[in-house]
Amino acid sequence: MWLTNLKTYRKFLGNNKFFTLVTIMGFAISLMFVLLLSIYVKQELSIDQFHKNKDRIFLLAQTKEKANFANPAADLIKDNLPEVESFTRLVGRNVTIETPNGKVNMETLFADSAFFNMFSFPLVEGEPSKVLATKKSAVVTESFAKKMFQDEDPIGKPLNLDDSTSLTITGIMKDFPKNSQIPQNEVVVNYQMIEKNWGGDILTTWNNSSFTMYFMAKEGADLEAKTPQILELFHKSSYWMYTQGFAKEVTFIPLTEVYFSGVHTNFSGIRTNSKTLVSIYLTITILILVVAILNYINLSVSQAGKRGKEAAMKKLLGCDKKGIIVQFVSESVIMTFVSFFIGLFLAFLAEPFFNDVLSTDLGLGQQLQNIPFSLLVIASIFIIGLISGLIPAMIVSKFQPIEVVKGTYMLKVKSVYSKILISFQYIVAIALLTCSAFIIKQTFFMKNYDLGFNKDNILKLDNTIEPERIPALRSLLEGIAGVDKVSFPSGSPLDGGNNNSFSYKGQSLSFQTFSVDTAFFEIFDIKIKPTGITPSNNTVWVNQKGYDALQPDSISHTVNFEEGGNSVQIAGITNDIHFRSLHTETGPLMLNLRQDGWWPWSIIVKIKTGADLFKTADEIKQVYSEFNGGIPFDAKFADDTVQEWYTKEEKTSKILIAFTILTFVILLMGILAMSLYYVRQKEKEIGIRKVNGATEKEIMAMLNMNFIRWIVMAFVIAVPIAYYIMQQWLENYPYRISLSWWVFALTGLLVVVLSVASISVQSWRAASANPIDSIKSE
Repeated sequence: MWLTNLKTYRKFLGNNKFFTLVTIMGFAISLMFVLLLSIYVKQELSIDQFHKNKDRIFLLAQTKEKANFANPAADLIKDNLPEVESFTRLVGRNVTIETPNGKVNMETLFADSAFFNMFSFPLVEGEPSKVLATKKSAVVTESFAKKMFQDEDPIGKPLNLDDSTSLTITGIMKDFPKNSQIPQNEVVVNYQMIEKNWGGDILTTWNNSSFTMYFMAKEGADLEAKTPQILELFHKSSYWMYTQGFAKEVTFIPLTEVYFSGVHTNFSGIRTNSKTLVSIYLTITILILVVAILNYINLSVSQAGKRGKEAAMKKLLGCDKKGIIVQFVSESVIMTFVSFFIGLFLAFLAEPFFNDVLSTDLGLGQQLQNIPFSLLVIASIFIIGLISGLIPAMIVSKFQPIEVVKGTYMLKVKSVYSKILISFQYIVAIALLTCSAFIIKQTFFMKNYDLGFNKDNILKLDNTIEPERIPALRSLLEGIAGVDKVSFPSGSPLDGGNNNSFSYKGQSLSFQTFSVDTAFFEIFDIKIKPTGITPSNNTVWVNQKGYDALQPDSISHTVNFEEGGNSVQIAGITNDIHFRSLHTETGPLMLNLRQDGWWPWSIIVKIKTGADLFKTADEIKQVYSEFNGGIPFDAKFADDTVQEWYTKEEKTSKILIAFTILTFVILLMGILAMSLYYVRQKEKEIGIRKVNGATEKEIMAMLNMNFIRWIVMAFVIAVPIAYYIMQQWLENYPYRISLSWWVFALTGLLVVVLSVASISVQSWRAASANPIDSIKSE
């Protein structure tokens, strides 16, 4: 019996190839998206869940958004709070690492000795409590060990840091996992070495609040209840951030909440993500699945007339209603599994695209090797098949055998049900299309916004040479035919510079600072309004916001600082340069002349207009590499750096566009199915109207207007939904577009045009058919 039913179903699919194609492909593409996005959401929600001590580790923060402290704060808290078991500070620094087998420039993690005791990062060699116990110890990953030492055992081998300090490899760890907020570094160095790398009294000074610190509470201790005591300790220690009002709170963020907290750290590079964005992806995943199921139901219902004859005949031969339902649900499950395997193949093809736009590594093959995950996927596909097939099966099973015998069987299903299904799909499609349009518009707006400085034909390179060698390098670079000007600044609009916070006239001010040379202003084409003061080592330039905040003497343009009794004169006022992305509002900026002996952060090279950009850049990098002895360095064009500020929005818009296209493909398939169903329902009415003189145009208008009413109703519901979502989203941007009415109108018009084009094919066939064929049984 089962084999007979299977043969009958296969014959039905063969006789209805178009139905088979759109059903399988619509479901397959949808399941591809659902599978990949489900893995992404699963990965994001599993961040840091693998740490054994996850419930006892906390990030110290001033607020839920900022977590930067001075180094002595860690010891102060540990020494005064018995609830603290251990702590680790983290900072990431770009350093030169040299082994006997080669030299690389790379981001390196500096961490305290308790790092491997607190966090569950597996060690291949070495004990967690000992690998970072000594000042000059370092732990490398398996990948780094294989890359730099091949088959040699790296334990005990030297590791040269910044050509000046020799470290010893004391441990080997597995590569940092992807599901961790700690960035994936290849080398972990004892935190005490930050003193050598950073210079000065960085470990003991309270003046630099740039460091991240995690604390592990003792079993059963309530560390979060001790924040008032910590505040008191900071005030007693005259910690300027708190005594001068720059920070007023202190809080502990649980380890498992840090990733979605949006907290900002200066140098540790802690990975974070937007929980709202992940929730949006989860919502879209559910919507895609719902739309796919509804589309399958609509397609199946549209074919119910053909399957009804089969069901009625089975009833005449003694088959009961339950048996028919089981048969049709089984067919649905088979169809779903076939679609899933095609979708799985498509998922492997689409995985690189998703990895790029989601900035992740989904590892689809590895995920499927996880038996619990694979069993969950199989169970989910089975349930989707059951749900998708149940409604069509119940409809088909209602056909009466007597109608088949008389030749008058009809599909008796309320059109309201189908209208609700198709309207829901329209609401989703219109809302997605509108949101995608506004996100693309906002991204374009930010990428093309006037930032107040020139970013064209500018190459930025990391500086790796000593200040005394700068004149020689400048001369070599300026000797390249395509080079216009060269600058050696500490801080620029491309990296944001340093932060300098201080008290002034009873208020707390926070300035970003750049130390620059005169070529800097010409390269970035920064406009200056002179104050009449001659630039010198004791003068500064400020932007308009900085000038308004300082309110200097209007004649001498002198600013007297409270701390140390120092004073400077303002030589000029620049326009409000944007030294960060447009995600944050630009603030006060101060620029001073970089003095001899000050180490520049970067080398900024302006390439002449008309010169071969990439050829000149290659020449610059070659000259620089030969000059610095082959020390690796990063080089990037300024406009590429600015574009990277908005990578998140660009990738979000890409994936939303993909979702929107998928939704429209499914929607138009559903519309095609519904038009088939609707036209069949209206065949006799159309025949009678034509017999009574109705033209083909009038028939088409009648049929199309019914669908257009659904679209208009969906549009009216979708517009306020999309408006609310976009209004909430745009509130995160201080520089943003307006929600233009024409975008809503254009998306509505586009949906109408695509839908009418799809519907008109069936409407034309019905309107041009011979009316005698449809009413001959009457």
